[in-house]
Amino acid sequence: MPAYKVLRNYPQFAKPMVNSLAKILGSNSWDFSSKIFWGIHMLLRLFRGAEVLVVAVGLSILFSAPSFSATPDVGGNNSIAAYVGTGGLLLPDSFSGSSQTKSAVADCLGCDWRYTIYCRQGANTPCKHAVTSCPRGSLLYRVWFGRTPTTVSVIGSVCWGSSEPVTRRQVESRIDDYVVRYIPALRPGFDPPGGSVTSVPVIFWTGQPTSFKPPSFSLSGHSVSITAVPTWRWTWGDGVAVWKSVAGAQYPSRQITYQYRRPGNYDVGVTSVWQAKYTVSGIGTFEASGEVLRQTGKLAVPIRSAKTVLISH
Repeated sequence: MPAYKVLRNYPQFAKPMVNSLAKILGSNSWDFSSKIFWGIHMLLRLFRGAEVLVVAVGLSILFSAPSFSATPDVGGNNSIAAYVGTGGLLLPDSFSGSSQTKSAVADCLGCDWRYTIYCRQGANTPCKHAVTSCPRGSLLYRVWFGRTPTTVSVIGSVCWGSSEPVTRRQVESRIDDYVVRYIPALRPGFDPPGGSVTSVPVIFWTGQPTSFKPPSFSLSGHSVSITAVPTWRWTWGDGVAVWKSVAGAQYPSRQITYQYRRPGNYDVGVTSVWQAKYTVSGIGTFEASGEVLRQTGKLAVPIRSAKTVLISH
């Protein structure tokens, strides 16, 4: 496929190609890359025939190809990455490696990775293989992975489009939004509703479930399901505090009770702290970093003195 047709029929490839071109020319500026990208885009819209051939020849020269053949394709130096990142890369279904490798890559939040266009190693010459090996709208990339930037090596290949590859950090930022949107509100209560006496324990509840599954969502082809689990911290208003993993319920449940020793009006506080696990289809299940949501509630609990009544026979 001629170079001008690649750029005209697959405009989404121009950006990573031009980014690589900018690096070859010694510039890391996206502004510089954007100017070239839009220049190519406008030229391909305005010109046909010989004029387009001039554009294609110019691109071939800029990519340091030794000569311009009759059917050049996407070109570039394979050592220059189209995408670079760290933090739990989520490889797509098109990944050529094993499912164990996909899980290991996703599990390493501190590791380095990059995508490079699948050309002959070290070559600057155009390569048809990167275009013809994948469905329309995507290119074939080598996937590099390692614990440090100096230890990355090729672990397989993927067909990928124009969007940036997805990482666990991106997924977890979406999880925070989902949890805030869908998790039930904290609605604590107590029995008896008018308060109690010093000799009778008060029953408390949170009004929340012990686990919650918001709707699953999709991110760049990855289906993500979430399970959020809370723990609750109760402060009884008399200097005593306790953590609970049960939600409590109204009478006759006695999951959460507390007995006061002195009469008075007690300000009871409860805080729910939610943590989450999420499953990325085809890759694995992971713990979300830190707490994803914290909710607080308060109750005013009146306690009266228990009176002793002497009953004579």
